[in-house]
Amino acid sequence: MKFYKISLFLTLLMAVCVPAVAQTEMRFSILFNFSAAGKSLPAGHYTVVRVCGDNHAAWRIYSGRTSVMVLTNSVESQQKAHRRSLLFSHVGNAYSLIQFWPTEHIGRDLPSPKAKQVLIADGDKYVEIGAE
Repeated sequence: MKFYKISLFLTLLMAVCVPAVAQTEMRFSILFNFSAAGKSLPAGHYTVVRVCGDNHAAWRIYSGRTSVMVLTNSVESQQKAHRRSLLFSHVGNAYSLIQFWPTEHIGRDLPSPKAKQVLIADGDKYVEIGAE
């Protein structure tokens, strides 16, 4: 009887999570190195998928062995319909994922760190390269 209850629970869990994941899975070919949630990712083919949960805030971006989990905030665009897309910030030679749109009117925004000062380590000293 215990096995039956566990099997029923797992079946119901799959029935709820699998359709939700299938609806939000997106695949992209990214031609440049980029960062997401502070992690550097190489160019390549990526899948973006919502992690099953009530708040829809956690998403996984992965390609082969490379993977990152990101926490997001909801963004709405009632005036303009968006294609499934990724939006990047481009500063110098660096690209950072800042937003993506799994549906036409509801997107996901990746919070950016609010750095007061940007430093680069150079041997045993630090050099300031910019400030916000």
